[in-house]
Amino acid sequence: MSDAFATWNYIKAIATLLFLFWSSIVALFTFIIAKRMVLRIEELLIQKDKMGDQVVEAGRLASIGELAAGIAHEINNPVAIMVEEAGWIQDLLEEDVPASSDNLAEFKRASIHIESQGERCKEITQKLLSFARKTDPTKMHLNLSALITDIIALVDQKTRYANVQIETQLDSSLPQVWASSTELQQVLLNLLNNSVDAMDSSGGRIQITTKLNNQNIVIQIADNGSGIARANLSRIFDPFYTTKPVGKGTGLGLSICYGIIKKMGGDIEVQSEKGVGTTFSIYLPIDKNQTEKIDLNHSLESENP
Repeated sequence: MSDAFATWNYIKAIATLLFLFWSSIVALFTFIIAKRMVLRIEELLIQKDKMGDQVVEAGRLASIGELAAGIAHEINNPVAIMVEEAGWIQDLLEEDVPASSDNLAEFKRASIHIESQGERCKEITQKLLSFARKTDPTKMHLNLSALITDIIALVDQKTRYANVQIETQLDSSLPQVWASSTELQQVLLNLLNNSVDAMDSSGGRIQITTKLNNQNIVIQIADNGSGIARANLSRIFDPFYTTKPVGKGTGLGLSICYGIIKKMGGDIEVQSEKGVGTTFSIYLPIDKNQTEKIDLNHSLESENP
């Protein structure tokens, strides 16, 4: 039997060795190719993140450019007042008669006015520089009410020219938000600018509300502008999609807002009706530690009314 099957056994052994050899070669090449594919995918993901950051920065630059005209007016007006008051002081000092009590009162009033307008210029430029800084993804505890107040000050000139009134209902008892300051500033500024742009020539009203809803802090920005058609709502957060006239928008603002809020672990929703208005709702998660502090405070208040 061994002699009869010797050739067969030899061929079977050779075939087994060849199979194991080529199987090893195939497994090795499969591993190498898979490793290269994984590295390539990681490289593409890094490039995608970089492109996303570039898009965010482009959106910030567009927002800053839109604010430039209003900021220029905001700075020019108080500076003009300062120059006028300084000239008035010089005229009084050049009079031949000794300074009367009326002139002394004028000196005090003018000097106070110059100081207050100078502080106003300083505050405006500091807020603009704060917003214009490169996006800092570092998260920190933020006072939401103070952040919203600063953003309202930035768009004050634009809203006054557009005859738009901003009303606020800010819950001062809200816990601090764990988020990036510059990124959240950009989201709020984009939404406010969109609300102002949605108004017609007669102006309108914007309502900003903050409240606590379960484990989320809710920011609502509602306007009574032109509204968004129902057919467009499903695409409102798509990149480069805009309902504004040609040359009035890039279609990136809401897309950037959506990406930033999602990166923070939150959510953003929109409700709108044509001819009635639009409401954007931002949901930001709060820290577990912050939630425990709120529950503890509520329990202490209930025990000690």
